[in-house]
Amino acid sequence: MDLDISVSDFALWISEILRFDLEETEDSFVYKPRFGSSENTTLTLTKEKLEGEIDCLRSYNETSETVLSDDKSYEILVREEGHFHRFLPRSRGDDVVLEVSDPENKITYTLGRPSNQFSLYLIKNAAQYGEPRALSRPTMPSSIMRRVLEEQPCVLELVKKFIAGRLTLKLVSETKKNVSEFDKFSSAFLFNITYNTDTSLVQQRDFDELLRTGRITRSRRSSLDEIDPPRRTYIPDLIHHYQLAVGTENPMLEYISYYHIVEHFFESIFNEALVEKVRNMITHPDFSYKRKKDISSLIKDIGKSIKMRDDSMTFSEQEGLRLTLAKYVDLADLKQKLNDYDDTLVTYYKTSPVSFSSAPVVDLGGDDEELIFKNLAGRIYKNRNSIVHSKESEKSKYTPFRDDKTLVKDVPLIRFISEQVIFATSSVS
Repeated sequence: MDLDISVSDFALWISEILRFDLEETEDSFVYKPRFGSSENTTLTLTKEKLEGEIDCLRSYNETSETVLSDDKSYEILVREEGHFHRFLPRSRGDDVVLEVSDPENKITYTLGRPSNQFSLYLIKNAAQYGEPRALSRPTMPSSIMRRVLEEQPCVLELVKKFIAGRLTLKLVSETKKNVSEFDKFSSAFLFNITYNTDTSLVQQRDFDELLRTGRITRSRRSSLDEIDPPRRTYIPDLIHHYQLAVGTENPMLEYISYYHIVEHFFESIFNEALVEKVRNMITHPDFSYKRKKDISSLIKDIGKSIKMRDDSMTFSEQEGLRLTLAKYVDLADLKQKLNDYDDTLVTYYKTSPVSFSSAPVVDLGGDDEELIFKNLAGRIYKNRNSIVHSKESEKSKYTPFRDDKTLVKDVPLIRFISEQVIFATSSVS
């Protein structure tokens, strides 16, 4: 791969991920934790070692942001979904969780912490987004960090414990194989694990999702010492959906959980709007209950808004969504939150429809607020329908994993909207 990046750049990015101070000497990089000043807590990475790993990285191909390969090896980032994480590498000891050999196809499968080259590759990709620190996990408590440093680990080994998405599957073949062949074998191996262990291991295709926690926590109180007691109370159902969304790494479940928060108010807000519409019509000076045409017009307008289905009234969910957004969403605040999270997203929503759902673009910075809410509701609702409906005949439908990279771009939008809804419907305690 074409890698025009200096060894000093990589050293600096590593220090940002570890949250260590960096000093450069003639032949080494010295890393010092910011919580202590004792010399015995420093770690050293020689320039020769780092340059060697970077040179090795250059020999690989950039298959995607989460896949590194050459003609005899293939390493992919994977994530484990579920309540219990049984495949996490141990904090100490061997980085390998599982190793399986296939003599027939002459392939060895290794599940464990990423290789040094893959770690550097993730760091390089995060740096291209301008935020390598967002790749790292929350800071370890100082007491745990001190115990880790007592072992004087290699800096690159320590990095593997900090970066998000700590698990990779590596395939090494005795014969040359192309990317599609490697992809077929890796998918089959992950299916075997899922089938036999009842634990879902899936390929992490969306690099943006790796940066989510780091992006969110940099503008919030990520340190436990900074957490205040609550001064507001919230609707429990909304909190449950929110916790489910934040707790999952699956973009589809995340999106739907945030959507359920907004959906909670569709019916009540729609009914409020309908009552207000009828009240305005019947109290208007032009309306007379004695004129048949006025009554007919009223019935016709109500009929456009609601329909009967199985002896019950139904309404347009998209219209309920639009009304909910108009009532609870502060567009200026939403735009600011998105810019703080990722300053490319507002432009992305303005110029990029959603490919799998044909959801429209929305200009959050436009002057026509009514049009903004209409397009915003259309984008969110079409995404939701594509996720929920998966009939073979459906033209616009979401395919798990394949469309994750696209869907994850719209997750911050629905997340910040759902947070505004939660806050707007809360009560001062």
